[in-house]
Amino acid sequence: MINLFKNWYLRHFSAPGTVEFALVLLCSFLIVYYLMWLVGPLVVALAFAYILDWAVRALERKLKFNRTLSSSIVMIVFVGIVTGICLFVVPKIMQQANQLYSNLQTISSKTVASDNGQDFEANISNKIYEFAKTLPEPVPSMVTVDDISGMISKGRDNLLGTISKIVKDQVMPSVFNAMTWLMYLIIVPIFTFLMLANKHVLQKRVRTYVLPNNQALIHEFWPQINAQIEGYIRGKLIHITVISIVNTIAFLILGLNYAFLLGLGVGLSVLIPYVGAVIITIPIVLVALFQFGFGSMFVTIMVVYLIIQLLDGNVLTPMLFSKAMNLDAFSILAAIFIFGGLWGFWGVFFSIPLATFIRTIIINWPNTKLPTDPKDPDEIESEKVN
Repeated sequence: MINLFKNWYLRHFSAPGTVEFALVLLCSFLIVYYLMWLVGPLVVALAFAYILDWAVRALERKLKFNRTLSSSIVMIVFVGIVTGICLFVVPKIMQQANQLYSNLQTISSKTVASDNGQDFEANISNKIYEFAKTLPEPVPSMVTVDDISGMISKGRDNLLGTISKIVKDQVMPSVFNAMTWLMYLIIVPIFTFLMLANKHVLQKRVRTYVLPNNQALIHEFWPQINAQIEGYIRGKLIHITVISIVNTIAFLILGLNYAFLLGLGVGLSVLIPYVGAVIITIPIVLVALFQFGFGSMFVTIMVVYLIIQLLDGNVLTPMLFSKAMNLDAFSILAAIFIFGGLWGFWGVFFSIPLATFIRTIIINWPNTKLPTDPKDPDEIESEKVN
């Protein structure tokens, strides 16, 4: 057993710089995991710096501005866009979220009535039962109006309880923790500007004081990792923005309630491949069903939503993301659950580039061939030829 571990260590860590690089990776993970409350603004600022660095480089290259002036212009535009979103878009989303929550409470107390004066819940149950009767046997004989009404009541209570728990345990503490939000609103833009303006100085310091002296390993990993992470973050933000705007406009044109809230939900759902699309489709179907019933308008909304999803998957996503970022479905879902469980929203956001980072390290990690290792088939053939 000792010899087995020794051979494994010699095979993977005997190359110069590998041990130091592994220690740097381990320490970085531990610092972020245990001290996220302390280094959180730095991590968020680093993410924004990654996003905006391409614009700074473009100003330097095309307009011949220096680094400081380019960073200042980019930060002014970025802060202006964020401020506009906070002033004009966020209040509308919060209003619709509060309206949806109030409507769920009203439905829970059974005080909402439909246009024909019947109880709202009974009306929905009847509509679903009428639809079930049009299905082939044995579906109609398996359900009754009372069964459907009971399932709706139970689902309504569970949904309201879940939303209440989220609002009470997660949203409200974040809202009232004003000092944390104030710190992020002030410190993060400052850190972002300093990282952009002093990029080369900071990189030199990291190479000098943080990374191992033998940096051949770093030079092998960093160019492709940096390009992949930067491209992914920039592409994902564009992806979220485009999908949110397109779906919001479509829902507004079709007259769907909570258009801003649902449009933003569809945009954020792209953070979680496969699972996100399924999760956000459920509230869209329910809102459209409760608002229009099983009619032509409901079908129109579903068709438009499906067309947007197909265009996203077959046109927009291939345009924004290179095949180098592609991972198999198992790796993507595993990364989302693992990093999301560790760091919440930011873990989900960075799950795919982190998974790509780990995959790149595993593939390119130097392996030293030991005398006891079996020979490769190519080596055997070469010896036969010689």
